[in-house]
Amino acid sequence: MKSWLALFGYPLLALSAAASETFVFSGIASNTDGVQLYQEEHRVTGSCVEGHWRPEQQNVDYLRQDSPSPFAAKALTYKDSPLRPEVDFKQPDFSEHLLVRHDGDETLKVEWTMSDQPSKRWRVPFEDQLVVDAGFDHFVRANWQALTDGNAVDFSVLAPTRGESYDFVAEPAPDKLAGADHSFRIRPAGMFLRVLVDPIRLGYRDDGFLTHYAGLGNIRRNQDENHVVSIRYQVIEAPGCSLLPSSQSR
Repeated sequence: MKSWLALFGYPLLALSAAASETFVFSGIASNTDGVQLYQEEHRVTGSCVEGHWRPEQQNVDYLRQDSPSPFAAKALTYKDSPLRPEVDFKQPDFSEHLLVRHDGDETLKVEWTMSDQPSKRWRVPFEDQLVVDAGFDHFVRANWQALTDGNAVDFSVLAPTRGESYDFVAEPAPDKLAGADHSFRIRPAGMFLRVLVDPIRLGYRDDGFLTHYAGLGNIRRNQDENHVVSIRYQVIEAPGCSLLPSSQSR
C-alpha cells in the first residue's frame, strides 16, 4: 500500500520578533532484516517563542551509502500550523513529485505525479486535528502529557497519494522500543483500514526528541510499494529552547 505519509493545532505566534534557531538531526533507515537502506539528513530552521521551539522550514536529504548526492529530497514549510506543513517531495528514481499546498484557510491542494502516469490533483478540506507528513512529530509533542499519562488521542492523517484523510489514534505502545524513554504508536481508527495498514511505532526521549520510527516510510521499494523501515535518529545540533510546549513539560 502506498505511504499515507509517511502523522491539535496551536497557533503560530509572530516569529519575526523571536531569535532564529537551527535544529539538525540525522537518521539511519534499515529494512526489516536490519540491512541499512539510506540515511536522512534533516535541517530545520525556526524560532524560540516563549521558550518553545517553533519550526519554519525543514529540508530533508535522503542519501545512500555509496553516493554523496541525495537520491530524494523533501522541503517542508510550516505556515498554518506545525501539524500541517506544506510539502515538496521529489524521488527522481521513480519520477515522483508530490506537492501539498494550503489553498485557503481550510483546504489543502495536493498534486502527485509518478513515472509516466498523468498528474493527479485533489483539494482536501481539513479541520484542526489533521496532520500532514512530519506534522505527526509535532502532534505527539503537543499532546505529550496525555500520551505519557497513558491516554489515547484521536486525529486524522492526510494520505496525499490518495487525496483523502483518514482517522487515526495515537497511544502508548504495548511493546517498548529498546533505548527509547517513551514508546508510542499510531494506528488507524477504523477496523477496515486497520487490516490494511500496520501501526507505526515511535520512540522519544524525555525531552521530546524523536529517536525511533518503525513502520511504512515514504521511500519507494518499487513502483507499487514503499519500504517498511526502522529509523534511529540522533541530534546533531539542538535548538536553544525546549521541544515540548511549556504546558506539556513534566
